[in-house]
Amino acid sequence: MLPGGVPGGMRMLRSLAQEPAERTTVDRATLRRAWSVTRAHRGLIVTYLVTLALAAFIGALVPLVVRDIINVALPHHSLGRLGVDVAAIAALTLAQSALGVLTRFVSSLAGERIIFDLRTRIVAHLQQLSLGFFTEAQTGSVLSRISSDVTSSQQIVGTVGSVVADAATLVFTLVFMVALSPLVTGLSLLIIPIFVLVDRLLAARVATAAREQMQANAEMNAFTQERFNVSGALLVALFGKRDRELASFRRLAAQVRDAGVRFALVGRTYFTVLGLAASVGTIAVYALGGDQVIRGALSLGSLVALAQYVTRLNAPITDLSSARVNLLQALVSFDRIFEVLDVTPAVRSPSTPRHLDRVRGAIALDHVWFRYPRSSVVASLAKAGAPRTPERDWALADVSLTLEAGQMLALVGPSGAGKTTVTMLVSRMWDPDRGRVTLDGFDLRDLDLEELRSAIGVVTQDPYLFHDTVRENLRYARPESTDDELYRALERAQLLRTIEALPDGLDTMVGERGYRLSGGEKQRLAIARVLLRNPPIVILDEATSSLDAHNEALIQSAITDTLAGRTALVIAHRLSTVLGADSIAVLDAGRVVEIGTHASLLAAGGLYAELFERQFLSSRGEASAS
Repeated sequence: MLPGGVPGGMRMLRSLAQEPAERTTVDRATLRRAWSVTRAHRGLIVTYLVTLALAAFIGALVPLVVRDIINVALPHHSLGRLGVDVAAIAALTLAQSALGVLTRFVSSLAGERIIFDLRTRIVAHLQQLSLGFFTEAQTGSVLSRISSDVTSSQQIVGTVGSVVADAATLVFTLVFMVALSPLVTGLSLLIIPIFVLVDRLLAARVATAAREQMQANAEMNAFTQERFNVSGALLVALFGKRDRELASFRRLAAQVRDAGVRFALVGRTYFTVLGLAASVGTIAVYALGGDQVIRGALSLGSLVALAQYVTRLNAPITDLSSARVNLLQALVSFDRIFEVLDVTPAVRSPSTPRHLDRVRGAIALDHVWFRYPRSSVVASLAKAGAPRTPERDWALADVSLTLEAGQMLALVGPSGAGKTTVTMLVSRMWDPDRGRVTLDGFDLRDLDLEELRSAIGVVTQDPYLFHDTVRENLRYARPESTDDELYRALERAQLLRTIEALPDGLDTMVGERGYRLSGGEKQRLAIARVLLRNPPIVILDEATSSLDAHNEALIQSAITDTLAGRTALVIAHRLSTVLGADSIAVLDAGRVVEIGTHASLLAAGGLYAELFERQFLSSRGEASAS
């Protein structure tokens, strides 16, 4: 019951609290698009609506049976008639209950299937989006689309069902009321304008209060998600900012508290006024109907039936008056979902891709220009108040590089020179603005994206590990791998003894982002993962930066053996790790300033020689100090 006696209030309050209604009118385009999502489940939805209408008709028959008991069975002291009427009420009640269970099952089945379809569709789309999207969008905002927004979107089915059920109840009730007393029926209908007026005046305020509460909750959840993962908790602890973090949380929690109070007060006022309006109809029936009974113009049974009918009339009128608000809530969820689905992937496979029967591994960058694009993420996914990312200078400017199949090309240069950007273009995380990147002579944009990336193995400077076992993190590269193959990969990455020394071996949980392992162990595990995949092209981005000199030498030996006959693109600040490269490209400010072998670059006396000399002196100083 609503506050004031109107049914369905708590359900509506919960729906408003879950979703903010930023619009005040129904967008028909969004409504059509939302309805198209249900296309595969229309049969279930139609069944759901038919059973709702049938249940409304059966429910409308009960007051007529009560009327017969009062007007016929009781005055005539007919136990037989009374038994038939009681049995009829029992049968109608059982039938209505059975239909209620059926409608609940069908609606849940349709709703959960819609949720499943939307979730898988969002996740599939997210997998196609560029890294730029994830660097700009808040993780919590993205996850809310998959969880709460998708769950709330099924409300459109419930709203449509509610409208059908309420409309059927209203029609059947009015038909039977008019048959009993057109005069009393007409008087009771005077409450409809009151309901409409209340909805017009107060519903928008309820929706606004719900929006404020939702936004406050979203900001608090985003804050806690950032602070209470491993990285965030470590940062707060290291910088000793617990008091400041608590103060920030108190401010956000206070906003949630105040928004909740405002929402509860506005909602209570709204539904209390609706409840008072509903009482007007009941008072009218008893006043006018009672007068007609006294005058003999209406039977007592008909008055009781009319009183029951007018009570049934209140619920559908109330629900129909709030149907627009409920529909707006569902449309807001769909809007938020469509915001993600409408983000155009920066990189995608062509409609008719070329397929390489065999990847040799010849890579070339042909006069490539690239700048990281300006943020295009929708505002609701970004941090509130965050400035839009400005368009940057060229990360790569007229870069041309050639890497023959089976050769190793090392990229060196100061930070920000564009080395990682080159590897991003080769693995087609981005596409160049000008020029092209080719594999075996074919433009990467003409190749199937999945096939391209399956041919490349990457080890980053900060490798990512799932919060799972060592075994499952390795098998992510090749799920069908046997334990023997896992052990061989670990041995080649110089990590086998470390894993075997753990109490649970391959079943050891590595922790969130691999925090139970040292930096060097994580990098060696990532190298083992790539070795297990055995791709024809390997990209190593500072893959040995966390290793000591002894393990680095072992890994370099393993990598050298593994890369034999494969194409390798290697980034290293430690120039000692790329001495054996077939060629070395020196980048500075997004341009290739030198290219050659280690010996030729040293002899040239350019930037490479300067970097090498600086590292040599630094390492010699460290050795002397030790």
